[in-house]
Amino acid sequence: MLAAGTAMVCSGLGSSFLYAVVDRGLGRAPAFLGVLYAVQGAGSVAAGLLAGPLMRRMGVRAYAAAGCALFGAALALRALPYDAAVPASSLAVGVGLPGILVAALTAVQREVPHEPAGRVAAGTNTLVYAPSAVAMGVGPALVAAFDHRLALPVVGAAAPATAVALAGPVLRARSGRRDRPAEQCGR
Repeated sequence: MLAAGTAMVCSGLGSSFLYAVVDRGLGRAPAFLGVLYAVQGAGSVAAGLLAGPLMRRMGVRAYAAAGCALFGAALALRALPYDAAVPASSLAVGVGLPGILVAALTAVQREVPHEPAGRVAAGTNTLVYAPSAVAMGVGPALVAAFDHRLALPVVGAAAPATAVALAGPVLRARSGRRDRPAEQCGR
């Protein structure tokens, strides 16, 4: 859930800065945003088709970590002032961001007992998607205050940092060291 919430904050900020990328970075008309969002949508469709098989192969946590890493790199790539880099970043955002969200919501479905599943899913959706609304509200002020070429790599760095936090338990498990069960951690 932390990864999904962090990703949605980054997504909201990244969307705000995308207007500056198109206008100031590329010198394109605002209509070019439609092209970028169409490319991002194509990436999301591809991510949806691949999510199930990849999560089965990689595991939910590793899949979310990979999505975080790709998404963060894509946001940073948007800072480059090249016509090919920005659509490529939109495609990568389209693939990476849904990976994080699908993994988070799949974890809820798998881990929560049947009885409270609806309430937990509703709460999870609020916790995951509300940060995006806040970020989109703050985003325009940040766009006015900071150059997108500096801000996007910083925003993009938050997602890979989350990927590292997610990947830690996966790497420990694969190296033979297991995390302590929750009951041994005082939870």
